[in-house]
Amino acid sequence: MSPIDERLKSLNIVLPEVIPSVVDGYVPAFAPFIRSGDQIHLSGRLGKEGGKLLCGKVDDEISVDQGKLAARHVAIELLPCSKPPSAILAAFEES
Repeated sequence: MSPIDERLKSLNIVLPEVIPSVVDGYVPAFAPFIRSGDQIHLSGRLGKEGGKLLCGKVDDEISVDQGKLAARHVAIELLPCSKPPSAILAAFEES
């Protein structure tokens, strides 16, 4: 297990094997990420809490804590994009 995987496990963070859909039943018409050299360009993510969309202006429509939670969940959903391409392909082949 890599040091990164060990650290995630110690924080009780479980990464999704496949990037989840933005909302249930939605099929995107775009790539969720594009890898260009050593950069990854991400798109199409929304914050959620308990599967429910969590959107709005922070400290106006949603609290600062809700904004932090939404950002954390989006980051966890996007972390699998940073895996080497072979690991991403292996995840697709298993499903």
